[in-house]
Amino acid sequence: MKTKLLALSTTISAALLATQMAWAEPVKIDTKAEFNQMLKEALVNNPEILKEAIIALQAHEQNKVKAQQDQSLDDNQAALFNNKMDPWMGAENPELTIAYFTDFNCPYCKKIEPLLDRLVEEYPEVRVVYKLVPILGPSSKEATDLALTVWENEPEKFADLHKMLMSRPSRLDSGAIAKVGKITGTDEWLDNTAASAEATIERSMTLMREFGLSGTPGLIFGDQIIGGLVPYSQLEKQVKAALAAKRKQ
Repeated sequence: MKTKLLALSTTISAALLATQMAWAEPVKIDTKAEFNQMLKEALVNNPEILKEAIIALQAHEQNKVKAQQDQSLDDNQAALFNNKMDPWMGAENPELTIAYFTDFNCPYCKKIEPLLDRLVEEYPEVRVVYKLVPILGPSSKEATDLALTVWENEPEKFADLHKMLMSRPSRLDSGAIAKVGKITGTDEWLDNTAASAEATIERSMTLMREFGLSGTPGLIFGDQIIGGLVPYSQLEKQVKAALAAKRKQ
């Protein structure tokens, strides 16, 4: 980043210097050293040039990232929001769908879950799609395999299973997962993972990397990408904005 800043600031500074020279008396520059000296003097005498260069670079980088993000969102609409193998809650026919990247062992996911429950209750036009990404160890994978298998075979049992797995304050282990399976009547799927589960996980992991999410929770909706735990007020504000934007289309 520092190299980019220096390169761009030098380029802009040179351009500004050249512009100034074009309006001044003709100046003959015979060597690169002479040009560098004039450039140095321009920066010393006009330090605002460097500040303007840094601002320009930051704006350029932000615009570049935003353009890449928008293109990725356009290219991955179906994979993000309409993969039938992903569990979901909320609206049957949603106006807005939130892709929610989550891990059963993530402590921040456990904190954001009640906020998402509240959101779909207060905004019945919203759907939350679970993108299950087991990045926190073998027990995360074990729980995810069970959850995806239950969703495929007995979707009506998924919500209870999901809530119980998420409600455990500490990390899951095989014993805890088996206990939840027995309580929710889904234990028959503990050692009978659906063949589709691995592909579903891999798709979600690929999307996670595509959008630069380094951990969980992660939320994608409208043109928003939110990484990490956020307060309900912020989440609600951004959801309202996304709904308003969709209704203008």
